Amino acid sequence: MKLQKIFYLLLILALSLSACNTASPAIEDTHDLPSKSFGIEKGAAAAALSSAKPQELPATSINAPIPSQPASTGPSATSVAAPTDVPAASAVPTSSAPAAIGPDSKNIPDGYNPLTGLPVADPALLKLPAVLISITNFPPSARPQAGLSFAPWVFELYIAEGMTRYLAAFYGSYPKIPISTDPSATPVPATAVQVGPVRSGRLPYVYIRDFFQNSCLVYAGATVEIRDRLKGCAFVFGADTTNINSAMLDATRLQKIAQTNQRSYDQFNYSGNLFTSAPQSQGLAAALIHTYYSLFNQGQWQYNPDTGQYLKFDDFANGDGKFTPATDRLNGSQLSFSNVVVLYTRHTVISPYIIDIQMAQGERGKAIIFRDGQKFDAFWSTIGGDYEKSTLLRRPLRFETADGNPFTLKPGQTWIHIVTLPTEVLDKGSGNWLVQFYAPLGAK
Repeated sequence: MKLQKIFYLLLILALSLSACNTASPAIEDTHDLPSKSFGIEKGAAAAALSSAKPQELPATSINAPIPSQPASTGPSATSVAAPTDVPAASAVPTSSAPAAIGPDSKNIPDGYNPLTGLPVADPALLKLPAVLISITNFPPSARPQAGLSFAPWVFELYIAEGMTRYLAAFYGSYPKIPISTDPSATPVPATAVQVGPVRSGRLPYVYIRDFFQNSCLVYAGATVEIRDRLKGCAFVFGADTTNINSAMLDATRLQKIAQTNQRSYDQFNYSGNLFTSAPQSQGLAAALIHTYYSLFNQGQWQYNPDTGQYLKFDDFANGDGKFTPATDRLNGSQLSFSNVVVLYTRHTVISPYIIDIQMAQGERGKAIIFRDGQKFDAFWSTIGGDYEKSTLLRRPLRFETADGNPFTLKPGQTWIHIVTLPTEVLDKGSGNWLVQFYAPLGAK
């Protein structure tokens, strides 16, 4: 009897062990594994953001804030492409990329350009001060200009007779021509990399030069009335007296100008603005910006949702309302900027061809900023903060919200239209905006 009981106990124990060893292995549940499912969900959300086109919004929703992108519900792993298939422009930043850059120097990692919020290829170049170059926009035979795609900031300002001129700020890197991978290709000489066409200086350059501490102003001469105020550190003149567009600056000379202007005893600081790559969602849809300075000087900025940038288009200066991509003759690329700013300030006509603006230290004014395919109301400011008060030095103009907090620019280049106070930015519907410029009274 005892042997029978022992036999049954051993039989039950053997059956239990058998059940444990023959049970099906646990099925891996990706919802319980954040390290695997998280990448899938982020990739899906990024793809959804890149496919959203503001110009496809119904007209009735244009004046309403754009709702935030809904969170991904996390599709199954078998139905989603690998994260490497997500377009580069829409890829989620890596954990090493800071969520925000700026606004102060302590918030800018080493090797990042404070004018773009992006890392530079050669951090040593950040120790050289900015070089500001006057680049022509008229006559239209000057187009395409050379070097604009390499400038962190470009200012466009009215000069008279319906024309505008550019002041390009070069800092942190210098123009170059892509190196061919074809071993049989003829090497490009350094002198072939040129910026321009360079044209005469204008009075508003004074204020921009002053808030880029230690910067160097480069132009091709100036009228006697403003020459003493401009105080350029280098001049560029054309080699061909029959070609008004022949004044070009070699990129090698551009860097040497910055090196010559470097001051070991005085440290400059170009911080002050805040950059975040996270798409903003509280603006008004802005897929197209039409700039109208005059009948023969019009342009467009068209938002590309795949890259998150605005593409620049020029007219043909003939009033036909047609546009062509604005390119950089150095690399053939279309000009593409992350932020397009309309900066309002008072214009004062000193003479029909000399126009002053109100942008000295201690000023503040209205601005409209376009980023992420949206329009935002903002302000610009040259009012000194703690840094300026403690050092008595200047920093570049800053962009702010109405309550004085930093406005978040998108990392990348910024194009700034300096316009008169009466200029209108009009909502034309379906995400289209018109910047209707009005020339100051008394200007030619």
